[in-house]
Amino acid sequence: MGLDKALLPYRGGTLLEHAMGIVREATADVVILSGPRRRYLDFGAPVIEDPICGAGPLAGLYAALTSAAAADVDRILWLAVDLPLVPPHLLPRLVDALDCADVAMARTEHGLEPMCAAFRTTPAIENVRQALLTARLKLISALEGLRIETIDVDAHHFANLNSPADYALTDAVGSLQSAKTRTGPWR
Repeated sequence: MGLDKALLPYRGGTLLEHAMGIVREATADVVILSGPRRRYLDFGAPVIEDPICGAGPLAGLYAALTSAAAADVDRILWLAVDLPLVPPHLLPRLVDALDCADVAMARTEHGLEPMCAAFRTTPAIENVRQALLTARLKLISALEGLRIETIDVDAHHFANLNSPADYALTDAVGSLQSAKTRTGPWR
């Protein structure tokens, strides 16, 4: 999009603050993944940098998993900042689904939503590491062989803000102004 999406205005704050609020409804333990550059230090949560540049969200997931493993945390919750319409009640359901799976993620009629998921640290970390080593950077391909539980959710909750036009579809109070297709160069 050319802008730092995390800092875009949303509901009287920023998209980052909104995402943190949603996650805090499921857990008090919130960590910010900053990408390859350390930023967002003033948002009241620990910040973790990606250990690998140019590997996209998979590098962020690896950073989250290695940090969790070092702290003996068994499960992590993962939510992209550009999914502001995700319902807060979904996140605890994802975590609970890890009782019988290695990964739990939302699924819409458009497919899996890997940027809103929960992971069991130990099974996921090795898969993600191997995917990074073999340059398989699609998050879904890194999860091959893991037990995945899906929770069906309406697609309107996953209006992803990948372009200025996408952002314009979601107004400052957080309602979807018009239907959004999931095709084109921004998806």
